[in-house]
Amino acid sequence: MKTILVGTDFNEGSKKAMMAARELAQSFDATVHLLHVLEPVDDPDSDDPETQDFYAKLKAKSQANLDSAVRELSPIEAQTSIRVGHRHPTLLKVAEEIDADLIVLGSNPISAEAQRIGTSHRVAVTSSRPVLLVP
Repeated sequence: MKTILVGTDFNEGSKKAMMAARELAQSFDATVHLLHVLEPVDDPDSDDPETQDFYAKLKAKSQANLDSAVRELSPIEAQTSIRVGHRHPTLLKVAEEIDADLIVLGSNPISAEAQRIGTSHRVAVTSSRPVLLVP
C-alpha cells in the first residue's frame, strides 16, 4: 500500500477517518492524500467576479483546514487537494488520478428514516478500489 485517499469535510467523522488512515500509513509506510470536495452552488467556471471571489474564499478556508489536518498527521507524508464537484463522483475520480490503494471515509449509520445514503456509502458500493468506512 502506497497511497491512501481520505475524503474530508472537516467534521468529527472525517477526523476519525484521518486518524485511521494515519495508523495505516504508519504501518505500510504510505502517503495520505487529503481531499476536500466543494459542492458547486453556482457555475465555478463562470467569469462573474463575484462567483470567482466566492470560490476563491471557499478554497482558501478549505486549504487552511487541510493545512491544519496535515499537521495532525505528522510525521506521515501527506498531500492535499481541493476540488469543486459532486462529492461521490469526485472522490472516485481523484482516487483513479492518484492511483489510491485505499479510500478512507468517515461514515454515519444508515437508518430506516434516511431519505438517501450518504457519500461514504455510495463510494463504498461503487468504488473499484478498497474502501474503509470509519464509524
